[in-house]
Amino acid sequence: MKIQLYDRGLPQGKKLFANLDAVCQRLQLDFPPEYIKDMNRVYNMGYQGNTILLINGEVALIDQYPSPKELEEIISENLK
Repeated sequence: MKIQLYDRGLPQGKKLFANLDAVCQRLQLDFPPEYIKDMNRVYNMGYQGNTILLINGEVALIDQYPSPKELEEIISENLK
């Protein structure tokens, strides 16, 4: 599983990444999430936004900042 958070460095994005990292640790995932500020990479894929979460190359969130519990549900769904 590959989790990537593309963010412009906004406070909401940084908080989302901190929550994402904590959730991944709580779920004992063997791979840490990636925090990427190079928005051109995701824009070249055809996605637009300030904060974009990709799980296994698929968009999970665009400019949404869910709670840690909601993040855990999103990640758990993708583990199946």
